[in-house]
Amino acid sequence: MPSKEMQVAVEQFILQRINACGSHESQGLQTASEQFSLCAEKLNQSLSDQQKSLYRECENAYALVDGETMQCYYRAGFADAVLFLLGWRDGTWN
Repeated sequence: MPSKEMQVAVEQFILQRINACGSHESQGLQTASEQFSLCAEKLNQSLSDQQKSLYRECENAYALVDGETMQCYYRAGFADAVLFLLGWRDGTWN
């Protein structure tokens, strides 16, 4: 990033977008998330106490991967948008 201020602004923008999208999920994403939760709960109910402990570790690891993936794609999308806007000026591609 060219400047610390711009980096801070980008970080704030990405966080706002993640929060906004998280609170207004698409119907498809809501349906998929609900199905995943139901399946996860069924699986959890069928496990022994020892297996449940391992399952919780897997859930936590998945939550971390999911969050990092979201961050990665938001950053990539934002960077692509900036490159596009900087490349498309005055009605022509530069």
